Amino acid sequence: MNPRHILKLLRHKLPPATALAFVFILSTLSVTGFAQGAQLTLADILIGLRSKKVTLPERNQILTDAVLVRGTTFAVTPEIEKELTTTGAEKSLIDAIKRKAPATRIASLNPPPVDPKKTEALPPDFSFYEKRADASFAKGDLDAAAADYTKAIEMNAGSLISYLGRGNVYLSKKAWDSAVTDFTKAIELNPKSALAFSRRAEAWEKKGNLDLAEADYNKAFGLDPSNEAAKASAARLQTEREKAEAAKLEAEKAKQEPVKAPVTVAPPLVPEWLDLGQISETSAIRLMKPTYSQVAARSNIGGKVVVNVEIDVEGNVTSAAAVSGHQLLRYDSETAARRSKFKPVMVGDKAVKAKGFIVYNFTTK
Repeated sequence: MNPRHILKLLRHKLPPATALAFVFILSTLSVTGFAQGAQLTLADILIGLRSKKVTLPERNQILTDAVLVRGTTFAVTPEIEKELTTTGAEKSLIDAIKRKAPATRIASLNPPPVDPKKTEALPPDFSFYEKRADASFAKGDLDAAAADYTKAIEMNAGSLISYLGRGNVYLSKKAWDSAVTDFTKAIELNPKSALAFSRRAEAWEKKGNLDLAEADYNKAFGLDPSNEAAKASAARLQTEREKAEAAKLEAEKAKQEPVKAPVTVAPPLVPEWLDLGQISETSAIRLMKPTYSQVAARSNIGGKVVVNVEIDVEGNVTSAAAVSGHQLLRYDSETAARRSKFKPVMVGDKAVKAKGFIVYNFTTK
């Protein structure tokens, strides 16, 4: 069915249950970079905008995040843009649809000749640089991507997508301060963007500002309850903070106690850490599989990602860091590793901490 027929069909009043169900699905599958699903149709967008389950700004944000991850099955024509605006679509949502719209087919291999005296080529707009930056980022050309996102921002200072894109580039380049600056600007443009808060939290954590990272992870989860990764990261940082506070109190208490003569203690019979090497699925109670992002899949990016992990005495992963593999696959691999749980490592009858690595293999179609 072409877009004009869909517009006629959706002008009729839809059953409330249909609209509520659609918003529920989008809320469940909307992302801060993790959910995958089919491309969104024009009908999906219009039904979502008309739902009364959440406020109109929240509907726009949910749909914008979904479009950025999944893409759309249609291109924006003047008629469709008018219909979207009338239905309540904000500029950020329409920009996202234009950015993710499929390329139009060439009508003829032999177009009629153009008289250069009568026709003057229009200069590319900011969306041209955004799309080219996306392509460069997918190929791993971070410098070219950063340059094009910057050009897009110079042409349109209100482009949320460009700030998010350049912030992701800075994360990959380990330029944490620049990443924080861009994600902060994205939050100023859209304070309800769970994606921007989640990405800024990651940058704060890399900088070592754990309190700010924890606050941003909690904010991202509050805006998008389906973001389990943000929830898990916030809980992990909270646990680390509480342990640090307890250790500090214990150290202060020790200073106040009288100094006792040192007691000779026999060396422990078991090591503090045990190196497991590659960890197989047989050692796992729950081995999570990483998601395969739309950008990586469309760019035909695959291969192995090696993630070093540390495991506590209860089998929980306390640290996960990718040491090899494509940049677009590392974040999701680390997230999957942190959410996994393994059988406690025993030496005799005593559980000990362990180190090792997990190998994830992404297979392209």
